[in-house]
Amino acid sequence: MKKNSLRKFLFFNFLIMTVFNFAHPVTPRLINELHLPSYMFGLFFALMSIGSYVFSPIWGSLSDYKGRKKFLMFGVLGYGVAQLGFGLSKTAGIISIFRVLSGILSVSYVAVTMACISDLSSRENRAKSLAYLAATTAMGAAAGSNIGGWVGSSDYKTTFIIQFLSCIVLTIGLWLFTSETLEKKKDGKVIVALNHLKLKKSNIDFKSLLGTLILTVAFMNITTTAYNSTIGYFVESDLKLPTQLNGLVLSIAPIGAILVNFFVNPRLAAKYDELKTLIVVIALTAVSLFVWAYSTNLIVVGIFIIIFFIVMPLAQPIYQSMISKYAQDNAGEIMGIQNSARSLGMVIGSLTSGFLYQIGSKLPFLFGSGTAVIACLILILQYRRNKKTSA
Repeated sequence: MKKNSLRKFLFFNFLIMTVFNFAHPVTPRLINELHLPSYMFGLFFALMSIGSYVFSPIWGSLSDYKGRKKFLMFGVLGYGVAQLGFGLSKTAGIISIFRVLSGILSVSYVAVTMACISDLSSRENRAKSLAYLAATTAMGAAAGSNIGGWVGSSDYKTTFIIQFLSCIVLTIGLWLFTSETLEKKKDGKVIVALNHLKLKKSNIDFKSLLGTLILTVAFMNITTTAYNSTIGYFVESDLKLPTQLNGLVLSIAPIGAILVNFFVNPRLAAKYDELKTLIVVIALTAVSLFVWAYSTNLIVVGIFIIIFFIVMPLAQPIYQSMISKYAQDNAGEIMGIQNSARSLGMVIGSLTSGFLYQIGSKLPFLFGSGTAVIACLILILQYRRNKKTSA
């Protein structure tokens, strides 16, 4: 029964991520047609990430008490409404409001679906299940980027309208065809996770493995966001490619993620130490992104682009697997904290990249390489600390 439910959720995740990614290839066109400054692509991405940061643990902790399904449905429908407002708005101020709402509402689905996968997986199979979740997410991103680019080729607003209607259909689908995954809800008074908003010493020990993982999740999401938030605008404004080709370029990284998360990650999880694997993956990400941005030799650039697209998607499911092992009866809360770390990295990555882009169009990619180096060094220190402790 759980196996069938897991497959069903993975299938819905593919459909939902497809729809969630419709607008990405047409957003640079929206910015250009409304004559907004170039740094707005970073600001809009950051505003959505702020909403995600604040509400990710909130939705996750509430789902531990109230169940998962209603928060999945709420997230999908809410994101559709917010995206419709975003796509039809004319001023930067109103667009900014809808961007924050998009982050607040979409993360209800994103954070809780990870908890659903944890609910449906045994401890032994969790890494594989989360790798498949990452793969279906990437498949959706690739499909959605291509579909959105073609649909919005003549008028970007069409993409946002279809995105809204699709979210309604998917919400109904979740209601009709999925079941609650949380077998035992938390009892007693509902305690909403708000520690991430309080200006006090964190409850997480950042010298522990869990603390190190959450800290480096933030750094690695600065790296991935530096790439993801910049590449669409780079293709549209620097390379002058049409919206359809922008969607195709945006789908290359997700296609790489599909392949590695279906065929590479499950084998890595079964054969190798997760922490050592994560260190190698992040080191290769840093090097390949740096060479891709810095080198002018086309052969060298081509080789390291391929390496980058292979290794970049490997980190997230490894992180999810390692962090999920700390979850007992609070998987929603822990996955929410992880998602907040991701969102914080996305805020910093998108804002910094938006302003760096105005100085040099490849600076955001070099910046992302630097934060990956920092994450790698922190994890190496943690690995050495673990070896000393176990000796």
